[in-house]
Amino acid sequence: MASTMTHAMKALLFAGTIVGAMLLATPLARALPRFAARSGNTCIQCHVSPSGGGVRNSYGRNVFERNWLPLSLDRSPESWLHEGGDAPDTQEGADTEPDDGGLFAFSGDIVDGLALGADLRLAYIWIRPDRGLTPDAEPSITSSFFLMQADLYVHAQLHENVSFVLDIGAYSGFEAWALIRAEAEPGDFDLAVRAGRFMPAFGIREVEHQLYTREGVGFSQADLETGVEVSAYLGPVTAQVALVNGSLGGPPFDSAGSSRSDFEMAVIARVDARAELGWARGQLGGSFYFSGNGNQANPLLARGIPPLRSGEVGLGVDEYRIGAFATANLGRFTYLGDVVYVRDDFVSDQLFALEGYASYQELSFVVIQGLDLVLTFEFADPDIEILNDYRMRVGGVIELFPIQYTELRLMVRHTWNDSATAGGGWDIVGFLHVFM
Repeated sequence: MASTMTHAMKALLFAGTIVGAMLLATPLARALPRFAARSGNTCIQCHVSPSGGGVRNSYGRNVFERNWLPLSLDRSPESWLHEGGDAPDTQEGADTEPDDGGLFAFSGDIVDGLALGADLRLAYIWIRPDRGLTPDAEPSITSSFFLMQADLYVHAQLHENVSFVLDIGAYSGFEAWALIRAEAEPGDFDLAVRAGRFMPAFGIREVEHQLYTREGVGFSQADLETGVEVSAYLGPVTAQVALVNGSLGGPPFDSAGSSRSDFEMAVIARVDARAELGWARGQLGGSFYFSGNGNQANPLLARGIPPLRSGEVGLGVDEYRIGAFATANLGRFTYLGDVVYVRDDFVSDQLFALEGYASYQELSFVVIQGLDLVLTFEFADPDIEILNDYRMRVGGVIELFPIQYTELRLMVRHTWNDSATAGGGWDIVGFLHVFM
């Protein structure tokens, strides 16, 4: 890969990422990431969380996961019920009572108003860097099984307008929040308030945590926030704003920077607009993040801090993240585009402000229901003032949902990163995902 990229070329690629995403979304509906964009639903159609992810609601557990995900050429209810089971109502959930001694259709519902959910991902990972740590050394190959995710969810519907969610994860710690909604059922107009510890809404919330636009800019599975978030649904427009601690790593109590600034919280906002035209549907939106007087640099920019000056970061950092995203769906094809610009302004006069950006693009094709082919492209520039420090990653994915509540995924990627000691490299990840 050539290592002579000019400022003009990088600026053109940055602009092209945004403009290309907007052009693909222009004619276009309802939602993201890929399944939501394809089906024309908002994330809250299948998830309890307004920003998607985590515990599924009754429709997500009992209808979408049974009828719209598994490998099938037949979408009739009889194709996904066990023999002898009763067909669940496609709007209200599943009938879990056996029929004449036959098997019943599984549901996470324990009793009325209380349900369990889970995500388990067991992976096999193979990684081969392009070069060794020294010029004469052979690349060190990693070959290992890894428990990528193990989360248990509890969803209690305390009232038709009030929900409580607890998410306990093996690596991501926990989420615990309450959601109060003006309307009991999803509709075109609604208002919801979430309070507790959660992942706030920003850009496209992909399930792959290691993307340059997620973990790479401070939205890893461990970067949970504590605070309050308000979501407004106004027909084809959804707007969300949150006031949270703004601490990377999600500590339960934020004491960093106390008494050093008038504002030491973070404000996060996200807005999207949906449209539909015939067979085409899509979404266009933007996100904003400001954190006042933190004590850590953004992970995208941290390498740009001289080691001898790293202690100066703790004196205070004001951070900005500005994102643009789009989705587009036309028949079997679905496109996602996401770009995030990051700027850190340091209190110390020994450090200059740092700026960078990261982008993610995905194009998927449905072979048949339950079998997807996906191409991905990622690009990250940790310092737009420096040439040749970018990194790029291209991937291909085969995703199969052979039966209910089960996913098999094989991903092959190559990374170009000339500024890293080991360079880029190949990685292969295959995993089994069981969910409910």
